[in-house]
Order: sequence, then C-alpha cells, then structure tokens
Amino acid sequence: MPNQSMPDRFPSADLHAASQLAVSVVVCTYRRPELLDLCLASLMGQADGVSHEILVIDNAPQQDARPVVERWHPVFAGHGTSLRYVVEEKAGVAFARNRGVALAAAPLVAFIDDDEQAIPGWLEGLVAPFADPGVDMVAGEVDPDFGGHPRPDWLTDGLLHIFSCRWGWDTEPRFLKPGEWFGEGNCAFRKRLLDGGGFPTDVGRSGDGLMSSEGMLFTALRAAGATVYYVPDARVSHRIHPDRLNKPWVLRRMFFQGTSDYIAHRRYGLRKLPQNFSLSLEKLMTLDVQTLDPASLQAMSSLYYQLGYAAASNMY
Repeated sequence: MPNQSMPDRFPSADLHAASQLAVSVVVCTYRRPELLDLCLASLMGQADGVSHEILVIDNAPQQDARPVVERWHPVFAGHGTSLRYVVEEKAGVAFARNRGVALAAAPLVAFIDDDEQAIPGWLEGLVAPFADPGVDMVAGEVDPDFGGHPRPDWLTDGLLHIFSCRWGWDTEPRFLKPGEWFGEGNCAFRKRLLDGGGFPTDVGRSGDGLMSSEGMLFTALRAAGATVYYVPDARVSHRIHPDRLNKPWVLRRMFFQGTSDYIAHRRYGLRKLPQNFSLSLEKLMTLDVQTLDPASLQAMSSLYYQLGYAAASNMY
C-alpha cells in the first residue's frame, strides 16, 4: 500500500518554527492535477508575507495530485514552507476538509480550492484581521475565471453567486451582516471553532453530485455567535468549468442548494424559510429552459431553490 502522507521534511532546526506557524493553508483536491498545479504556483507568491504551511488533501483514490505535490515540494521547501500531501480515502469534500483541519499545525486554517488561484497578497489579507480577537472567521472575494471560454450572454453578475463567485458585499473591509454569506473556497477561521465538530459528511459534494454543504457549518457557527470579517482585497480567481456553463446545470444546482439548505436549517435549529410559492407543474415540465432570458433565468433559479427546499422538507 502506498505511503499516504509525504513527510514534512522539515530540517530539525525548523521544528520549533513549525509550531509557530500563523496559518495552515488547506487545499482539497479531486482529480484536477492541472488546476492544482496552477493553484500551488499561485501560493508560491504568498510565501514571504505570512508564516504558513500548505496541506494538499487528495480525495481521489487514483492519487492524481501526488506527482504535482512531489514536483512542487522542493520548491516550497527552498522557501521555508512545508508542503504536505495526504490521501483522504473517504469520498466527499467534507471528509477532505475535516482531515485538513485535523492535521493543521497552526491556530488559523485557510481554505483555497484546487480550481482557484490566489491573487498576490491574498494570504496576508486573509490573516491580518485575526489580530483583533473579536474576529472568528474571515472571508475574501472570488473572481470568476472562464479559462479561455467565452462568458455566456445569459450569465449575469446576479447569477455568479451560483458559481461561488462575486459576493460583492462591499468595497471596504467590514464585518458581515446576517444574511451576507460566503463560501468555503476562500476563507480562514480559528481552528478552535471546530473543536466541537467538523464539516457535515452526509451532505456535500462527492464526485459529480450537486448536494452542497457550502457554508453550512459556518452558518451554524455564526448562528451561535461567531463573527465573520469580509476583506474584498483578499481575492482568488475561481475556474468555472465549461460543463457548468449551461442553463439546466444552473437550475439543477439551485434545486440541490435548496435541498441542502433545508437540511442545514433543520439540523442546526435555524429558522426555516417560508414556502410561499405556487406553480403549474405542467407548465414547468414543458418549459424550454434554453429560451429563458437572463431575468427569467434568475427568477427560475430562485423557484428551483424553493422547490429543492420544499422537496427536502417532505423527504427528511
């Protein structure tokens, strides 16, 4: 059986420095070695600002990420940054995230996804607010990256939230208000917040599934009093995959987001959303999704969210 964790390979003189890390950067990855390579390249530019380590948690049994990490390992080591590779055999991003948090050596944990790239100054901007003991979590901004593919005419800024991009809460740093949310692809938090439990493993992305635990745990922490500070200049770019750039995917994604949110609201004792919509199933079944203009698509995506939420209330 192959070794599932590359050794840290810290020189002995650096062991004490490892215990003084400011932040552990966790990159969860699943069968996207080319994008992971770009992500790690972007993290090289963060090496001088904040004392940190990087943990790559590979959720694929094929271990596609191993050669990428092995190639980058000596480069990061030359800059005094530990790069660790770990295989999480249980399928699902929540298992990978929980493994990363459990292994993190620093009191702060930052997440960046394998299909994201950090903009220069990202890590420093994400970590700086924690100098205030009243800050529990920090969220940054996410810019869409279409990877050379044209942005569809129907994909308005109002729909980019569906792709976990462009929160757009403000142009200046500030605490987020209730109802202003963020994703797990560009955030940091105090590790101690998760001492009572981790990310829910029965909900969330696994393979190609569209159930989502995005923000679920952080929503519960906020309901319990945790604070979130938003830093618009702590930016990453997020690759939007071409197979998702179609209207049916958007509606399916919103349906399953509604289902996931109902489960979260029930599980954590949060206020459930009112179900105050009406529709004709006959008309819905005969609707040509491809003909929807941007405004109609946004309205229809909201309806699909409510349908998913209502479906979950009858299933769970």
